[in-house]
Amino acid sequence: MTSPRNDKTPESGSPKELGDLSERLKDLSGRIAVEQSQRTESQKPSASLQGATGYAKGYRLASEFVAGTLVGGLIGYGFDWLFGTLPFGLIVFLLLGFGAGILNMARAANRVPPAQERFGSNPPPKAAYDDEEED
Repeated sequence: MTSPRNDKTPESGSPKELGDLSERLKDLSGRIAVEQSQRTESQKPSASLQGATGYAKGYRLASEFVAGTLVGGLIGYGFDWLFGTLPFGLIVFLLLGFGAGILNMARAANRVPPAQERFGSNPPPKAAYDDEEED
């Protein structure tokens, strides 16, 4: 038995449509290759951690976390001492210090790029063209 032919098969498309599709495929392949090369560049360890041993990396990451948490706690305690609201400022700034310690630790491990790299240098990707109109 033969199956019914679908009108949207590549055989029924005009040569112009197939050429346009192949150009779009080549463009997409090029953009994927560029994105992959940028991603591998950004995942390389930072220069400060590149020559360090495992223990040195661990101590640096732990000190980044502890420093952020301690600074947040000290600022919160100082805020409470000045205004007499003992538990509230300490809790809020301790949590902010904890978050800052996690962010500093991720930056030191080269997991999160600095803000100027995230926002300034890479333009957003081109929007894909949609062949179908939305109603």
